[in-house]
Amino acid sequence: MVYNNLGLTPRVSEFNNPKYVKEMGFNGMTPHWYVQCGITYDLLDKGIVPEGSEERKWIETNAVKLNQKIKEAQKAGVKLYPFTDFLVVPKSVWKKYGKQMVADEFIDKVDSENYHKPDIRKEMTKKILRIQIAEIFETFPDLDGLMLRFGETYLHDTPHHLGNSPLRKGQKSIPDNIELLKILREEVCVKRNKTLFYRTWVHDIFQYDPATYLAVTNQVEPHPNLIFAVKHTHGDFFRTVRFNQTLAIGNHQQVVEVQCQREYEGKQAHPNYIAKGVIEGFEEYDYLMEPEQTQSLNDIKDSNIFAGVWTWSRGGGWLGPHLKNEFWAEQNAYVMSKWAQNTSRSEEELFTEFARYKGFSDDDIPKLREISLLSAKAVLRGKYTRYGSYSVVWTRDQYIHGSGMLKKHFDYVIKEGLVEAVLAEKKESVDMWKRIEEMAGEIKTKDVSLNEYLVTSAKYGRIKYEIIEKGWIVMLLGHIGDQTGEYEKNKIREAIGRYDELWEEWKELEKTSPSCATIYEPNGFAIRGHLDIYGNPETGIGASVDKYRKI
Repeated sequence: MVYNNLGLTPRVSEFNNPKYVKEMGFNGMTPHWYVQCGITYDLLDKGIVPEGSEERKWIETNAVKLNQKIKEAQKAGVKLYPFTDFLVVPKSVWKKYGKQMVADEFIDKVDSENYHKPDIRKEMTKKILRIQIAEIFETFPDLDGLMLRFGETYLHDTPHHLGNSPLRKGQKSIPDNIELLKILREEVCVKRNKTLFYRTWVHDIFQYDPATYLAVTNQVEPHPNLIFAVKHTHGDFFRTVRFNQTLAIGNHQQVVEVQCQREYEGKQAHPNYIAKGVIEGFEEYDYLMEPEQTQSLNDIKDSNIFAGVWTWSRGGGWLGPHLKNEFWAEQNAYVMSKWAQNTSRSEEELFTEFARYKGFSDDDIPKLREISLLSAKAVLRGKYTRYGSYSVVWTRDQYIHGSGMLKKHFDYVIKEGLVEAVLAEKKESVDMWKRIEEMAGEIKTKDVSLNEYLVTSAKYGRIKYEIIEKGWIVMLLGHIGDQTGEYEKNKIREAIGRYDELWEEWKELEKTSPSCATIYEPNGFAIRGHLDIYGNPETGIGASVDKYRKI
């Protein structure tokens, strides 16, 4: 899958090219196409979306474009399972039937476009869902199936539609999931012999709690065309979270979701090799998990319900960094896809195969290997920590939060006497990035632009994580001073001076290096209104550092 930034121009990526996807070893695509917005609902009520209206013109134009894309994928021999927001419907449908689709206590909110959440328990919701599926496959008969997307329903790119997940929250979601699954199984898998991938993501604890997962799935009869899509992580695509224990349990087939371009870790603007950790287990599992727990795809690959891997090859998050070269995302995607084809092959064998595919010599492959493995260690120590825990979303997209989101962690490390250890960890990350930058400069492939990108992306990572290190010195030592009244002024001032130099170096890199991704902002990630994402200067690392400039 290539996931587009919401409301922005669709992502430019080789992974949108079915021929390239086939070459990379994938047998299917989950395109971000909005097929649910290419149907008219004439089966529900003829002309409910009026002929000649802007709403209907948009829907029909969308359908024509999608059918052309479907033909292109068919020529390449790639199956299609579009990302599908079930129960996103035209505004005309919602306006007429919305009050029959929502829970009784919310009927008075239906007239507001800010409220558009149907309820799967309502008969009209079920009826519209069945019609939606029927029209999708009548309009796009060559689709091989659908990938259900629920929990994060965004309408930025669908100006004439409203809708949301029809499931309730908490324990109430268990019967809702069962109800929904039975309808989808019947309509997609049984009646039409199409494949349904049912994502467990954002269905509350259904996504990671084994008891809840089984409470739902054990109530639904398995079918060859019904496959559950489960993230390999206990939660979102973070490090320092456990391997998902709902994998390899129950009676249903499962495909594992793997993100190759993580928005919480730089979006591959710099090296960040996660494929080895996914296949063999991440280093932090040594202290996060019990030895008997499954910790990697190698641990579950022999399960009779393991059905394969689904990569988010590009995309995730909302905004930047925006790439000009997708080499590091391609590296993760290649290793994951080739491993899924033949799970007896080792990660290192596949890594070497990718390096040769990209033109690396036998002398340079060990250097690329060290860069890649070091990147995984450096991201763990720079973005995350091995000492306690803190909000893993303190960096996301192109934003770096300040001390407000880190205060509880700072209090913990002060109380536990871990200040020096935590700052040393950040310096260890920077030292690793310096080594990565050094080795990147030694690699010489026949592709001059790739050589330039290796150096640029390595420098990008070093600058980013040195900014984090210097920012932590200022914020953590400043926090101690706020409590004691005594500040380590020389250390703080020295760190601020280097922090300022690094931001100038980063801006210059973006300006002068043709392959450089867009850089970060010293602002906090923020949302206003209906998911209007922006950088908030008041909550960012910049404001937190500025606080201590005059001590």
